Amino acid sequence: MSTNRGLGQGRGRLGRGPRKGEAVSLGEALSEWLRLSGHGARLEDAKAEAAWKEVMGEAVSRKTRFLRVRDGVMVIEFDSAPMKEEFLMARTRIRTLINEHLGREAIREVIVR
Repeated sequence: MSTNRGLGQGRGRLGRGPRKGEAVSLGEALSEWLRLSGHGARLEDAKAEAAWKEVMGEAVSRKTRFLRVRDGVMVIEFDSAPMKEEFLMARTRIRTLINEHLGREAIREVIVR
């Protein structure tokens, strides 16, 4: 007796995940856990923080007093007032560079203090 599964079946109700007892790849399981636990968003924020140093370079990173990314908002504080003014004018460009580096729209707003 053969079972005929149509397209879209085998992933549980409404495509929510595998049925009990079905095998899934480790990657799928980890992705689902990150999504459900909320850790996925924090991981993405950490990647955006790391991208700052990679995109802006060591010299700028050393002049950065504080950097935080939460929910797509990057907050940057500088030690140098002239540097702060320069980066205030370049917020859109910073957002574009970081997002291009990450390959997605991770940063939606840049706040310079």
